[in-house]
Amino acid sequence: MRLKNPFVPVKNYIMRLEGNARVCIAFHPLWGIPYTIYFFYLSLYMKAHGVTDSQLGFLMVVGAAASIVFSIAAAPLVDNLGRKKSTFIFDLLSSALPPFIYAISGSFWVSLIAIILTNANKVMSVAYYLVMIEDADDKQRLVTFNLFNIITIAAGIFIPVAGIFVERFGLVKTERFFLIFSGISMTLLIIVRNYFLKETTAGTEILKNKKSARFSVKDAVKPYANSYKYLTTHPVALVTVIANVIFYVYYIVGTNNSLYFAPYFIDGLKLEPAVISVLGAFYSAGMLFAMIVINPLMQKVNIFISLIVGAIVNIAGLVLLVVIPGKSLVAAIASVVLTSVGFGILKSVIDAALAITTEGKARAGIYSISNLLSSVLGMIAAGIIGILYPGNPASVYIMSAIMLFVVIVCFVVVILWEKKNNNTHRLL
Repeated sequence: MRLKNPFVPVKNYIMRLEGNARVCIAFHPLWGIPYTIYFFYLSLYMKAHGVTDSQLGFLMVVGAAASIVFSIAAAPLVDNLGRKKSTFIFDLLSSALPPFIYAISGSFWVSLIAIILTNANKVMSVAYYLVMIEDADDKQRLVTFNLFNIITIAAGIFIPVAGIFVERFGLVKTERFFLIFSGISMTLLIIVRNYFLKETTAGTEILKNKKSARFSVKDAVKPYANSYKYLTTHPVALVTVIANVIFYVYYIVGTNNSLYFAPYFIDGLKLEPAVISVLGAFYSAGMLFAMIVINPLMQKVNIFISLIVGAIVNIAGLVLLVVIPGKSLVAAIASVVLTSVGFGILKSVIDAALAITTEGKARAGIYSISNLLSSVLGMIAAGIIGILYPGNPASVYIMSAIMLFVVIVCFVVVILWEKKNNNTHRLL
């Protein structure tokens, strides 16, 4: 499969998008910016309310367990409710409601409730990705995922502003303000965006073909049965799913989306809370550089080679995070930039790879299977990290590097398979 120039200048991205893809991208800043800012200090907010390092690991385990349940239910729910309605309902539950709950308190039990609700996004993400890209062509899908990630990440550049407020007003008061602001912003976004979205063609067809509005066991199993048949006959898609699963386990435990990201710079590198906000900004800047500058330059490269390059750069950054001396902000910045550049290459392209190597009615089930497996493995990984982190904070990045090495192996296998069958996936 050859794709024609999916990477275009950023200023032209929105004009290249149509329908639901344009709507989703246009409204995404109202979700991405508030979330990125409040999540950065969330684990420190919890620790200020008495949550221990081991309890952070337990919260991640519970979150992963909840995501398993929601992942199993995702495909049948999305097929039976429709892509649009599922996005609306589960975005309210997983995005808008948790910040209000955290604002009440960052204590262990309150955070536990919020974590469980947050993982309802396993249903929402399946529905949202489908409503966003299902009626788009491959070119728009690649552009959409890259721009989606750019918007989410761009907010991180403003994290140092939050650091200023933390230093002046204190961590708890500042974080509570950002939580309430985020809840309001996300609620308005979800309501207004739902007005402009349209049910996808595939979603409409599935809804019309339903024999009964009642939810049955057959309804729950059918999406997965279709996906299983598809994956057993499409080896490139199967290996891409495996790599995607491992990548999202890494995403949970080893990136700036981990509850251990901010604590590591305090516990492992002995930096101050107000100072580490700078690292959040550099992490975001590195990802943006990769997505805006490096990804377009790699447009002539096989998509799986791009993924391997991103993983290698990411691993190099993770190794530096483990070996650099403590209390060195400059060394921490260098490590974070290298890590984030590799992650920026990986994130957009691995999402796009899953979209373009799967197709048809099997896609909802494949996305759910991917979410389910990453949740199961994520729960195991979070449990291990929860045990190892108090004694050795660097363990979180050692495990992350190992996972990314497995991702590299997966894509080497895909490249060898394509070479054998005279096929190639290029970003052309």
